[in-house]
Amino acid sequence: MVDTAKVLGAERIEQAEVHLDDLDFMGNLHSGRYPMLVERALVRIWARAGYSIADGVPTHPDVLHAVLEQVIRYRSPIRGVGMVNVCSRLEHLGKSSMVFAFRVVSEDGRTVHAEGSRTEVNVDPQSRRPVPWADETRDVANALYGASSDG
Repeated sequence: MVDTAKVLGAERIEQAEVHLDDLDFMGNLHSGRYPMLVERALVRIWARAGYSIADGVPTHPDVLHAVLEQVIRYRSPIRGVGMVNVCSRLEHLGKSSMVFAFRVVSEDGRTVHAEGSRTEVNVDPQSRRPVPWADETRDVANALYGASSDG
């Protein structure tokens, strides 16, 4: 488990499991699986706050967003199955976008396997165009991450 005294302020920690079918032919976590670990961690964090999909229906309109960009820097391979932690922090809360910084770290918190950022934009399901986050969503983001609106 990550030592919470060593994480950055407003950082959320979510455990993730690496499965056998996530590994490449050398026994390392496949590079394409890191974004999935990050996505699943963010989904769990927001689901606990009431933002999810239940019976095929979004529980809030702002659940429907798109990933604009995800940048990952690989630091140390994850070798084999087991638990890791995904640490995320909200770096920017804009009018219709959010930028998260993340780290994928070993369960004991000693090894950073990967780090990067992820930009999401809220979209209208009909027009598929960016729309502002609801005030409620901004309040939830502030509560979850101790963030403040900056755009």
